[in-house]
Amino acid sequence: MEKGNIEIKEEILRKLEDIKNTTESLVVKVGHLQVDLFNYPDKELEKFLDTLNKAFSDKHVLITEIFNKHEEEVNHLKL
Repeated sequence: MEKGNIEIKEEILRKLEDIKNTTESLVVKVGHLQVDLFNYPDKELEKFLDTLNKAFSDKHVLITEIFNKHEEEVNHLKL
């Protein structure tokens, strides 16, 4: 594979990694809010955050899977 194609795949991989890191950060931030609610209970917000946390967690799993697949592919191409 010519170098240009590898560079394009590496660029895609960097963007996927950024998305993966962003979703991970969102999960952590929602978790912090959930902990804060122990001191200031709000049932409506708790329910919303549970839903949000599940959605972000599910997306993080998906993006991690596709990131790992592309990372393996890029590493294989570099050999």
